[in-house]
Amino acid sequence: MPTTLDCSIMKHVFGTRRMREVFDSRKLLQSWLDVWAALAEAEADAGLIPAEAAKKIRSVAKAELYDLEKIGAGVESGRHILMPSIRALTEKSGDAGKYVHWGTTSQDVFDTGLVLQIRDALAIIEDEVRAQIGFLLPLAERYKSHAMAGRTHWQHAVPITFGLKVAFWIDELGRHLERLQRCRKVVLVCQMSGSAGTFASLGTSGPAVQEAFAKHVGLPLPDAPWYNIRDNFSELVSTLGMIAATTERICNETGRLSSTEIGEVWEPQTKTQVGSSAMPQKRNPINGERAVANCHLVRGLVPVMQGLMVVAHERDMSVTAAEWLLLPQCFILLDGALSLAHRILEDLQVDPQRMTRNLALTGGGIVSEAVMYGLGWKMGRGEAHELTIKMARQAHAEHKELIDVMLANKEVCAILSEAEMRELVKPENYLGVAQSVVDRVLSSAAARLDATRG
Repeated sequence: MPTTLDCSIMKHVFGTRRMREVFDSRKLLQSWLDVWAALAEAEADAGLIPAEAAKKIRSVAKAELYDLEKIGAGVESGRHILMPSIRALTEKSGDAGKYVHWGTTSQDVFDTGLVLQIRDALAIIEDEVRAQIGFLLPLAERYKSHAMAGRTHWQHAVPITFGLKVAFWIDELGRHLERLQRCRKVVLVCQMSGSAGTFASLGTSGPAVQEAFAKHVGLPLPDAPWYNIRDNFSELVSTLGMIAATTERICNETGRLSSTEIGEVWEPQTKTQVGSSAMPQKRNPINGERAVANCHLVRGLVPVMQGLMVVAHERDMSVTAAEWLLLPQCFILLDGALSLAHRILEDLQVDPQRMTRNLALTGGGIVSEAVMYGLGWKMGRGEAHELTIKMARQAHAEHKELIDVMLANKEVCAILSEAEMRELVKPENYLGVAQSVVDRVLSSAAARLDATRG
């Protein structure tokens, strides 16, 4: 019976149909069949087997022709993952069956087949990251000058713009696109080198078969066999883990900004969406919370994959067997998180008026730094810092506006006019280079999207 990750009730919480299809039983078998067919064609090119045999093997290398339950039962009884599939393909191939799996070893098939699945999975992840950048670009442009409270250590710090916050997300996601491109170069290579990397089974024909196999399977050759070299998969999972961390950060931030006390942004709600089973008024950030749950799990797989780099000698099934479970889970869970984030970012609800109101919550305290530097030009930074701390604390203790405390302070009045003071306490006057940063990020993002487009 399916487990929580796959069951009919819960599967849509943790993953998407599109990514599950990449790693389902049919696709798994098809990836192996594609490897065997490509190998047969390569060996025919090298004159090792008859061309008609390769054609026959290719013609029956279709997963729909095989009984998955029977193959699975064979794995259980024979205790070998690949042999039942080899036997099934051999039988379907008739006289050509004697050339199935010729000269190769199981891990050639496992690794290259898995890479074929990863190729499809990476395309889904990259397209999704690209889509989310597309949602965020107009949002950053629209709000690049709209002031909101910047928050450090969970408290109001200085004014920023909402466009700047969004630009930070875009900048990070843009680098992930570049990392995914690197993963394509590092990970999307084939494996065909025989029992321990020497391909001695094919004698002097080994190099020619490898070249032809790479062509037929549609993957480049690596510089060296990677049976015991798993840094490629480790870099891949680390990249997926970083994407998960970024997704988690964005979803956490949109969720926190939707809190009742802040209320600056919130997830879009569908007509059929239920906020709470008990509290009708709730608009819980449920998409973000579920996405974060998935991201926790993806990030937890990163150190596990790094541990799988420790391979004994030339091959070690305790590593590759773990990858069969880890890599599909990593992709399925991450795409599940990204699909939930997609729902949030595609139509993120923004309340600019609430952002403006929240700027006033500290009675001008959020621009204390501006006041300090305004005074500092006249009296020096150290003395200005002490004076501004004193005024900010007084304003807070007496529930007064900072401007009122400033206007009543003789030291301040001696060096600043009332007009100068009022200009200093306007949040929109203390946005620095926020707008130019947004413009720069948008320009870089456009370039990255073009450079990483397939």
